[in-house]
Amino acid sequence: MARSLVRSAKFTRPGRYILNMLLFLIAVGAGVFYLSPWSPQPTPLLLDAFNANQALNGLILGVLAIGIVFNLRLAGVISPAVRWVEAFMEIVDPGRSRLPRAPILISAMAKLLLDADKRNGRLSPESSRAILDSIGTRMDEGREMGRYMMNLLVFLGLLGTFWGLLQTVDAVADTINGLASTNGDAEDAISQLIANLREPLSGMGTAFSSSLFGLGGSLIVGFLDLQAGQAQNRFYTDLEDWLAGMTGTVSAGKDGASYTGNIADGDVIGAIQALETALAANTETQINAQAGQTSELRDEIRALNRTLIRFGGGE
Repeated sequence: MARSLVRSAKFTRPGRYILNMLLFLIAVGAGVFYLSPWSPQPTPLLLDAFNANQALNGLILGVLAIGIVFNLRLAGVISPAVRWVEAFMEIVDPGRSRLPRAPILISAMAKLLLDADKRNGRLSPESSRAILDSIGTRMDEGREMGRYMMNLLVFLGLLGTFWGLLQTVDAVADTINGLASTNGDAEDAISQLIANLREPLSGMGTAFSSSLFGLGGSLIVGFLDLQAGQAQNRFYTDLEDWLAGMTGTVSAGKDGASYTGNIADGDVIGAIQALETALAANTETQINAQAGQTSELRDEIRALNRTLIRFGGGE
């Protein structure tokens, strides 16, 4: 069986992008460690912020952990897809029996490639478009989930902010009511004020700590989503270039005018050039046809004039 579908191509592995993600996480971890009580210069800043509302801040950190793992997985699923494509190009077994199982990301592409390889033919432009659309749709679905987690972190941070502000407002109202019940005693009023200020400060701690963790977590997940998106876009571009060399040749012509070109999904320049060639050939054909019709019409008019002159002279 001739392996007409095999074209040499070089795919970029996502290791560089995953390395960027890990280095960024290490930098974030170093910053957190520096602001922790276990650093060379201990500070209870982050620990106190977390203790301001352990339930909400714990939820934010849980969503952050899920977002980190999810984005690492988005970049990691590119490696099996690249290995499958490289195995498809390298395996010389006609039956493809040693070809590994295709990952879910490129399962539709694997089926179309194997079917076309069995027919000893090339991919059609429609098949190339279907492959790229399928892979692009699956990539977008994964990235939408990552963006949702990023927005969820922002939402949880804002939720904690308004929750803390509501606690602060209620605590301030209770403080004012407590001052009114001191009957003008200055010492009692000051003692009551100091005691009641703990609640407003607790509410402010909830507001600012949740904003800190929510916005910080959104920043981390956003950077990871950016790197995962770049890894997926790089694979999509490499795959598009590879499929362009395996797409069938499209030919069209009229009255001897023809053109040939490989048109794959995303090859806009090739499609435009093919369309321009077809339009030029069609226009030239119409001009030639109109010139022939005009010449015939002139000959008929001249014959009619000679006939009229002949009859006129006879009379």
